[in-house]
Amino acid sequence: MCSCPYYSGAEYRLQITPEADSPVSGTINVKVRVLEVFEPITISPVLKVALATESLSIALPSTLVLKVYDRRYANDLREFYDAPELSEESEEAFRAWAPSGSGLRRTLEEWKEKRRADDELDIEPSAEETEAYLATPLASYYENEVRVYEHMVSMQGNEIPRFFGRTRFIIESHNAQPDRMTDAEVPGILVEYMEGTRLDNLSIDALSPALCQKCVDIVLAFGDNGVLNQDVRLENFIVPSSPGILPSGSENRRRDLVMIDFAQSRLRREDEDDEQWKREKWSTDEEGAIGYVLQTKCGWDYKPTYRYMVLVEE
Repeated sequence: MCSCPYYSGAEYRLQITPEADSPVSGTINVKVRVLEVFEPITISPVLKVALATESLSIALPSTLVLKVYDRRYANDLREFYDAPELSEESEEAFRAWAPSGSGLRRTLEEWKEKRRADDELDIEPSAEETEAYLATPLASYYENEVRVYEHMVSMQGNEIPRFFGRTRFIIESHNAQPDRMTDAEVPGILVEYMEGTRLDNLSIDALSPALCQKCVDIVLAFGDNGVLNQDVRLENFIVPSSPGILPSGSENRRRDLVMIDFAQSRLRREDEDDEQWKREKWSTDEEGAIGYVLQTKCGWDYKPTYRYMVLVEE
């Protein structure tokens, strides 16, 4: 077995590339220490980290969330695709294969086509090909999340966390421990840490009609800004412990709900016409994915907007 490099007390040096509209150009190096690993790890390890570097050229909070996109620990994906158990030997074999493996250059669609063809011929993919296949959606999730954060700047710090940039691990060879090795090729993002309670863990009494409506309003705001989210669920909403007051024009609003996790989201494509977009939104039904669930959970009187309703053609 490979020792997981994501554990409480671990320290990393990170290279941060700030978001596109940041006043800081170039990259920034910081040191962080892991305070908590959010369990269970499903697709991406998500870590609560403390900043251990002072005098930065960019203002960062002392506590942050580091989310990494590491195929080795995408546990749900590995189980779904029956990936082989990780070991030092399997990783060495993959790294030896990777430079010459054409799989690393395949798109996700090309991978799916190859896997369909292999299934028809009853060909089992090699362990190395399975690892390369897993790396492909992880890379897509990473890019999706960065694009959504950068696209939804107006909601950062309000309905969604602030986004501070892309990350890569800086490997210091003199401190390397073979059983605790981080991987410089693994990308990540650094975002605002939000202390609070996930919506699925909130008591029924705490799920007020106003809070339920706020969930739907946030989802609709994403649609209004050209975002399709295929992973809308209770677990991806946080009720802050200290809501605080947010300035918004001449009014003050309480920050009483924050949405997270946009890895399975995408922006509307430039070549996607109104009809195509409407059908994609209708079939995904992000609004219903949260509205109907809340209705079942706490009896909220959910009223669908039918904003993207598509009539069935006769």
